[in-house]
Amino acid sequence: MISLSAHSRGFLWLVCILAVSAYPTFAQKPGNTELTEAYKFLTAKYYDRAINLFHKGLALQPDNAPVHKDLAYTLLKTGENEEARDEFEKAVKLNGNDETAQLEYAFLCYETKKPIEARRVFDRLRKHGTPATRATAEQAFQNIDKPLAENIQRWQKALTLSANPNSLALYSAHWELATTAELRDELPLAAEQYEICRQLKPDRPELLLPLARVWQQLNRVDEARAALLAASRSDDSRTAESALADLGSRYPYPYEFEKAITLDPKNIKLREELAYLYLAMHKDAEAAREFQQVLVIAPKDQAARDQLDAMYGFKKRSAATPSAPAVNAREMGIKSLAAGFTKDAIKYLQQAHEQDPNDAEVMLKLGWAYNAAKDDADAVKWFDKARFADDPAIAAEAGKAFHNLNGDTVAQTTVWTLPLFSSRWHDAFTYGQVKRTIPLPWKEGNKLFSLYVSARFMGDIKSSMQQNEAIPQYFSENSLIFGMGISSKTWHHFTGWAEAGEAVGYLPSDNHDRIIPDYRGGINFAKGFGSLLGSHSSGLFYETTADADYINRFDKDWLFLSQNRFGRTFRIWDGTSAQALFNVNVTQDSKHQYWANTIEMGPGMKLRLPWMPPNVYLSTDFLRGVYTNNLYNPRRPNYYDLRVGLWYAMTK
Repeated sequence: MISLSAHSRGFLWLVCILAVSAYPTFAQKPGNTELTEAYKFLTAKYYDRAINLFHKGLALQPDNAPVHKDLAYTLLKTGENEEARDEFEKAVKLNGNDETAQLEYAFLCYETKKPIEARRVFDRLRKHGTPATRATAEQAFQNIDKPLAENIQRWQKALTLSANPNSLALYSAHWELATTAELRDELPLAAEQYEICRQLKPDRPELLLPLARVWQQLNRVDEARAALLAASRSDDSRTAESALADLGSRYPYPYEFEKAITLDPKNIKLREELAYLYLAMHKDAEAAREFQQVLVIAPKDQAARDQLDAMYGFKKRSAATPSAPAVNAREMGIKSLAAGFTKDAIKYLQQAHEQDPNDAEVMLKLGWAYNAAKDDADAVKWFDKARFADDPAIAAEAGKAFHNLNGDTVAQTTVWTLPLFSSRWHDAFTYGQVKRTIPLPWKEGNKLFSLYVSARFMGDIKSSMQQNEAIPQYFSENSLIFGMGISSKTWHHFTGWAEAGEAVGYLPSDNHDRIIPDYRGGINFAKGFGSLLGSHSSGLFYETTADADYINRFDKDWLFLSQNRFGRTFRIWDGTSAQALFNVNVTQDSKHQYWANTIEMGPGMKLRLPWMPPNVYLSTDFLRGVYTNNLYNPRRPNYYDLRVGLWYAMTK
């Protein structure tokens, strides 16, 4: 892996800390108070607090290059490599002579999947840096460049020797040559190969995106915009979304639509939108031509057929020279909003509302259009009107948007469940909760905490635990627990909560009441670093959760649980990701009961498949556990446990 040596990076960090220790009190200047406190927390190794204060100080002193650099090193300490990369980039832009920051930026670009930028920076530094910098940059550059050059030669040779011009292997070879050439900044070769890939597979709109990217770098601006425009009107939502983000907010001109159609002649959305644009410009003949081409490509396209019928029928009935047929404002408004053209969407939707003031969907779409245009004051007004619609779906969506923009806390339901099999107990357990948040009548109180009603289930199949033995929370309570509670808003990853209710046992028991009071509460901390499950890229990760829970029915005991996982996330293909990880779990309690004092370690795996709903994953862990307190322990002092579970969570 390309990186500064541990000794070099450690030395730089030591210099930073020594500078912090000797840092003088700032002169009175906006942001100095926050930065002074940030350096104090940095010296004390309270990195989260330091980072927060660095951000506040930099908001008032955005041109302070040394502080951007110090913030970047602090972010590295917390594992936030991408944020650190961005801060080094800001420091480099503000101080182009800081070669240390440039090197750090380049190394982090390579580590965070931006090899093109890394190669460019190393190339510049190996030619123009100081002798020490040149040596480091030269080695890093060659580590990136040499494999790319070898791969380009290999794929060019493979294409020369290819005997079957129609084979799938041919497309793969052109694609590999294109991507490798782009990584090595051989842009003409990359553009040539991406164009060949498009010719081989013209039905894949996502190929327009790299083509546009390379054309843009070659200053072929019109062609790049045409490719993005064609991609933005594709049926593939991911491709369209990415293209829209790069296309900008300006609405395309007709000639740009025509260039895009030349690139993607079978794109029905492109042709229809151009036809409607021609209608708005009173160019009937050009509009009719595009609608006719749509019917050639898709003879069953009813919208195009209806428009042609309306145009020709209107002209036959009118002896005088007619004006252009009226554009369907409602349809154009909804299409413009979906395409990201908010100004046009507002214009057409306003017309549609004037034509039908009772159309609730138009009101809802106007709310979203104004919201997208950063005009939340008008957006709230339209959501307010739409939330009283007769259509329940429109009313619900508008009501939720209205309350969110208005800063209101709304009632919501959270459901989670965890079915789990444990080989240690030869039993299957199920944990779950349904929680309904209750908004407080005063708005300020909702900013601090919320009330809720809850129903928990904690049970197992075998109920093998002895009735006269305390049953720990993470095994089975064999109860339905109904309660009311209060929880704080999450602050720096901490959440507090307290709950009171009744536990209803669903198993017969001679030793316990079936219904007993249940009081519980605690503090939770959760945070993750790196490429967590569901990330868009592979990479290392670390996540930790810590709980301090009071449970009255466990002899008024406090349980302290710490669960830690680290490993690597693999993004296998779209919608599928997996984690290979290692667990370290520690459990302690205030009563020193044997069952609540354990340490567990072992490997595990998580898996999320494309057909799974959001917030669902499979997990498997193989753990070696040890009781740290064996007083009154009827079992062996250590154990193995294979745990297989399915996690599901939903908020609505």
